[in-house]
Amino acid sequence: MRRSERHHALLDVLRANAERPVSVPRLAARFGVSTRTIERDVRALQEAGVPIYAEPGRRGGCAIRRDYSLPPLAFTPQEATAVVAGLSVMMGSPFAGDSRRAMDKVLAALPPERREMVRDLAGRVASMAPEGRAAENVDAAIRDVLVRPRVLELEYVSHLSGERTQRHVEPLGLITVRGAWILVGWCRLREAVRGFRTDCIARIEKTDEIPPQRTPDPLDADLSRWEFLGFERDSS
Repeated sequence: MRRSERHHALLDVLRANAERPVSVPRLAARFGVSTRTIERDVRALQEAGVPIYAEPGRRGGCAIRRDYSLPPLAFTPQEATAVVAGLSVMMGSPFAGDSRRAMDKVLAALPPERREMVRDLAGRVASMAPEGRAAENVDAAIRDVLVRPRVLELEYVSHLSGERTQRHVEPLGLITVRGAWILVGWCRLREAVRGFRTDCIARIEKTDEIPPQRTPDPLDADLSRWEFLGFERDSS
């Protein structure tokens, strides 16, 4: 768990136990970190203005003011429309499930009359989104390596020739081009940046290898060609 995630989770624990303090050792055990890490987290939250205080004594520990609550997200109507439209486009991507849940949260926070208008727009934007879908295990692996990069082993089927090749790929990003989602990565077979249609990946395996840092960034150096790339020729 990353530090920022632990801070949010720590707040949730303290708010859920607002009637009684929670000891530092108990919090450390809860999050699998040292007591010193918890003490640093508490100081950081206090410095950010969160009303956490210490209760002394044998039954003491960290406590949070009972009336403390996190402020809700406040979208203007235009911002809510933009967020939902963007999430709609992601419905055909490996992040479809996360996008759908996020959209539900945004829609739930809107007044009813605005909700219907925004939902209608979402439907019309979604109709322009890419339709090609990959297998769920492919989507899951891509989501994972974009957050925590690892070298991938792919079996890739050319959408033009049907040729199957085995690749080791260092993932760089995910883009959409002319109705398809493309995993862009450094292909060790071709020793160059290549794009892999997610719906053409027949097999995918994550390795334990962390991709090396390449200088200059190969994605930045190569991205301009994707703007003009169709699939009249196989890019892989």
